[in-house]
Amino acid sequence: MATNDKSRHGYHDLRRQELLNLIPTSAKQILDCGCGTGELGKAIKKRQKCHITGIELNKEAFRLAEQNLDLAFCDNLNRHDPALHNQRYDCIIFGDILEHLISPWWVLIRFQKVLADGGTIVASIPNVAHSKVINQLQRGIFRYEAAGLLDITHLRFFTKTTIFQLFYKAGLKVVDCTPYPSDENPLQYLITATKPTLRHAKPLVSIIILSYNTWRFTKACINAIKERTTVPYKIIVVDNGSSDETVRNLRADTDIFHIENTCNHGFSRGLNIGLELVDTPYFVISNSDIVVSPGWLSTLKKHIDTDDNLMLIGPVSNYVSGPQQVETDGYTNDESMLKFARYRRECFDKPLVYHFRIVFFCALLKSIVLNKIGYLDENFEKSNFEDDDYCLRIHHAGLQAAFDPSVFVHHWGRATFKENKIDWNDEMKTNKDKFLKKYKITSYGPSTGIPKKPV
Repeated sequence: MATNDKSRHGYHDLRRQELLNLIPTSAKQILDCGCGTGELGKAIKKRQKCHITGIELNKEAFRLAEQNLDLAFCDNLNRHDPALHNQRYDCIIFGDILEHLISPWWVLIRFQKVLADGGTIVASIPNVAHSKVINQLQRGIFRYEAAGLLDITHLRFFTKTTIFQLFYKAGLKVVDCTPYPSDENPLQYLITATKPTLRHAKPLVSIIILSYNTWRFTKACINAIKERTTVPYKIIVVDNGSSDETVRNLRADTDIFHIENTCNHGFSRGLNIGLELVDTPYFVISNSDIVVSPGWLSTLKKHIDTDDNLMLIGPVSNYVSGPQQVETDGYTNDESMLKFARYRRECFDKPLVYHFRIVFFCALLKSIVLNKIGYLDENFEKSNFEDDDYCLRIHHAGLQAAFDPSVFVHHWGRATFKENKIDWNDEMKTNKDKFLKKYKITSYGPSTGIPKKPV
């Protein structure tokens, strides 16, 4: 993001103290992408012993960068191949440069490959969701400027959510995200990202967990998945603007990915933000208040693969509406829950139960369903009936859904509503009315039959 600096080289010769503060003092090999005249690199070298390489397109700025840095290239980042440097970098800097590129996603993917193990990427990215831009849009204005948020040379525009998506697609984990210059005036976000230490190099399943101020449940959910899942997987937590300790702990967990939304988008839109990132053959939709049992995912995957038309499969549970709910033996702790789950697994190895409605508290889907059916209907705000709608869309496409009686997953039930003091009944009624209107019906349930596809 260009500033209003009118000095000799404009923003090419800014020192960028806010970025300097993010550069690890332990970094020995540093690459500054879009280094300008090298003033930032010069300040880094003054502070610590290191070797700094810069890449700059502007020829005049590049000539000065050659004097300030150890090595400099005059090249276009859209085509520059950092692998030719034959160097691994402890820190790579993108100071207000990604938004100027044709494909910042592709550039980040290329450059993260030369990031050393344990290395960091530091970036500053303008926030197009700033109130200044929103106020103009409400008046029908999107006016480019010589400098600032709508710099005329910007090719890409990002919000906090899409910044996290950008880094995820490059295989990077955001460990710090700071609004700059302040929380009240987030003109841009300062990002620190690393390569996560994933448990599985080639995951088959993306487990997408939606969270909102439910850390004690989310923590238990993540821990159970890590302890009791053998199928290669990765976890993506989509946080809907939590104000508790959720964000701090998600950033600290470096073997999962997470997305930070600035507000509560509800179930459908929040999950869609995660579904847009699915790059594995299967994905799981999960509430934050479930506790899985051993063998849960391997069994569901084995059974969903028995039928090419079977797109969606769910477990049974203690707390779920419809036929997926089962009577338990009244377990009172994790140990007794696992005992009950083992009993189900050993004694209920029956054929799958095909059903037109599977509840999305926990569900495994084939990723091809996103091409066939699309994403969740975001007209269902907050929560409820988005899963009913998606299951009907699967059915109307001639595909199948089922649940597995042998797989038990504990569900606390409505934790997000309870923790945030949200009226569940009100949200249920609102979304039910939308559902009935969409399908042009007056009632819906197990005894009413399957509604026709809406015209």
